[in-house]
Amino acid sequence: MKYRSRKDGFVLIVTCIVLVILLGLAGLGIDIGRMYVIQSELQAFADAAALNAALRLDGTEHGITRARQAASELAAGPHAMKWDLGSQPINDITVTFPQSNLQSVRVFASAPAPLIFLRALPAGKLGFSTVAVSSVAAKTAEGARLIQ
Repeated sequence: MKYRSRKDGFVLIVTCIVLVILLGLAGLGIDIGRMYVIQSELQAFADAAALNAALRLDGTEHGITRARQAASELAAGPHAMKWDLGSQPINDITVTFPQSNLQSVRVFASAPAPLIFLRALPAGKLGFSTVAVSSVAAKTAEGARLIQ
């Protein structure tokens, strides 16, 4: 009768442990990569919205109203900018005017990024992580330009 060594079962246990670790790292990479893509899409929207709003500023209260509308225009309509690879509308948009300056505008956009694999971690129990970006544009004599 042939006896099996104790090492035969060890390979199976180590393989299972390493597989769980590798799957966890792959899931972490997927979720973090997805959040970077969403952040990039929101940043592109915030930059475009801030520039669009800055073009409408003219130093008056009417210009501020037009700037607020201009920032929201890019998130509405048939050719609206969207996030999550162009599938989700951007709804959380805030337009402010820093330091009471009527020649610059800050656009803040955020979205709840759905988590797939990071839900297993204590911080991801809700299944969402908010991704937020902002952009500042100013109107100058040469036109609108991004500041931040």
